Formats: sequence, C-alpha cells, structure tokens
Amino acid sequence: MRDSQLTNSYDSRRISGGSHNVRIDELDVLRGFALCGILVVNIYQQVVFAEAYRPADMPLGVQLLFYERFLPIFAVLFGVGFGIFFARAAARTDRPRLVLARRLLVLFVMGAVHFAFHPGEVLTAYGALGLVVLLPMSYLRGRTALVVAIVLLFLGSQLILGYGPIPGLLTLGYALAMLGAPEALAARTGRIAVGFGVFGCLAGLYAYLDLTGVDLPYVNLIGGPGGGVDLLPVAAAIATALAYCCGLLLLLRTPAAAAITAVFAPMGRMALTNYLTQTALFLLISPLLGIDDGADVTQIVGLTVTILIVQAVWSTLWLRSFRYGPAEWLWRRLTWWQSTPLRRTHQHAVPPAQQADS
Repeated sequence: MRDSQLTNSYDSRRISGGSHNVRIDELDVLRGFALCGILVVNIYQQVVFAEAYRPADMPLGVQLLFYERFLPIFAVLFGVGFGIFFARAAARTDRPRLVLARRLLVLFVMGAVHFAFHPGEVLTAYGALGLVVLLPMSYLRGRTALVVAIVLLFLGSQLILGYGPIPGLLTLGYALAMLGAPEALAARTGRIAVGFGVFGCLAGLYAYLDLTGVDLPYVNLIGGPGGGVDLLPVAAAIATALAYCCGLLLLLRTPAAAAITAVFAPMGRMALTNYLTQTALFLLISPLLGIDDGADVTQIVGLTVTILIVQAVWSTLWLRSFRYGPAEWLWRRLTWWQSTPLRRTHQHAVPPAQQADS
C-alpha cells in the first residue's frame, strides 16, 4: 500500500492543497527574512568574536532583536518543508521515507563540510535531528505531532542551551504542515493579527524588563545538567520570532507586499545556497574591512548590508535563468538520485510561485 493512502499518517490532500506544483510565496518570504536575521548573529559569532564568543558580548540591541530570534523561524520552516516534501514524495514513490532519509543524510553531509568553516552552523543539526525526530514523526497525525512538538519544545528548551529547542521547533513545523496551516495562511488574517498582538506584547514586555534592569527570576521546571537552562530567555526568543513572522505576514496583506516578496522570496527559494554562501562571503570580506572588535560598528553594518544586497540581487537574477539554486539543485538531485534539469526551458518557464517544493 502506498504511503499516500495511509490515512492514519497524514492527509495528503490537506498538505498539497490539491496540487503538487504550487509553492507558497509566504514561506519563501519568511525564509528569506530569516536568512537576513541569521546573518547578523553569524557575523558576530564567526567574525567579531570568533576567538572567544559569548552571547553577552553582543550589543544589547543584537541580543534582544536578533540573537536566537531568527533560528526558530528557520527551524519551523524546515519542519514545514519536511511535511510538504513528505506528502509530495508519497505521490511519486512507494517508499517516501527512504527518499526523505536520503534527503536528510545529504543535508547532514553538506552541513558537516560547512561546519569545517562555520562551527555552530545548523545544517548538521537539521540533518541529524531530522533522521532521529522527524522521520518517526511522519507516522503521526498532525494533532498528535503538535502535542509531541509542545512537549519536546518545553523539555528541550530547559535541558540544552542553544540547540535544545530545535527538535520541538522542527516537529512544530511538521505538525503545522500536516494540519494544512501553510495553505491556510491567506485565509487566517484575523488569527495572524491576534498572534502578532499577543507575541509582540510578550516579546516587548521581556525587552522592556531587560532594558530597565529588572531582576527576572530563573525559571527551570525540570532541572538538568548544571541546573539546566533558564526558560524565560528561550520563551522570549520564540515569542519574538513568532511576532516577527506574524508582523511580516500582515505586511504581505498591504500595498508593500509586492516589494517585500520581490526582495525576500528569491532569497528564500535559494535559502540553502544563500546560507552556505553567506559564510564564504563574510569570511572572505571581513579581513579586508579589518573587523576584529565589536567597536567596528560601521564595518560590521557595511559587511552585513553588502552581503544581503548581493544575495537579494543575485538570487533574483539566478532564478530568471535557472529553476533552482545551485545547492538546492544538488540536494534535489542527490535526494531523488536522478538527473534534474537546472536551466529553465520554455517547458519549465513557470512563475516561481507555481514551482513545486519537492
């Protein structure tokens, strides 16, 4: 029996939205946006404080607005992409989980190579945790996966610093895909607005208390190695990430939508390529700018803005002639273990928003 017929695993009609050839623009915009924020933190980690990095060394504005505020977006979107890919793979093969395992293994290898130049990068974690966490989750319905996601998020956030929330965030993204949330974004403006208000208030309250020097309590309800991890900063980071997502989705319902999509969607469609090339760019350019201290604000801002402009422009230009980014094409080819056309032809010259994620 094909996996697409296993109704106790997922509802493929809900995930695919009735079509296997439709991309969801909002997801690409969110990916592109997340890449921009991640770059800011990576430059501080890998360039400014490369020798002895501590989050507390970052400027307060970077800590409150960027640090671990964009990683949750990236992780949830990876889980969403996993769910969408799973549904579409099940429509193409009798063994979609084998294809998914190969896809995750390829990502892990890419990440391992990237790790040699960028210690602390996330692709290895996504590949490994995808195999350990997401593949088993593929046997669960959306609501069950959502409950598991909340439990993993609650536990992991208090046990392991940095990577602890990732299993829960990946599972949350998968659960949202199973429940059809990506396809329903356009019809959920009211809920998105409420989410923006709630998460924005929570994030703003935490920032206000931190800026005014209020001594916040240490919260860890389960203990752990060395006393565990304080839950409040992690919760604040996730609330900020959700507020960013909701705010951006609301902007996509305004006249600014066309401009926002034009800038961020191409970057998001080439998220893997851009994530990898960000490392190459800041490692190559930063020595030329003489960045070696947090006081080099002008050079740091210049480096960040330059990389983002280059990637926004080149992503747009590349996708005019090619169907996928270079890394995305290689990832797809190794996933399916078959030849995949890269250059656009008249046959394949469809708008980016109508191209499949699989």
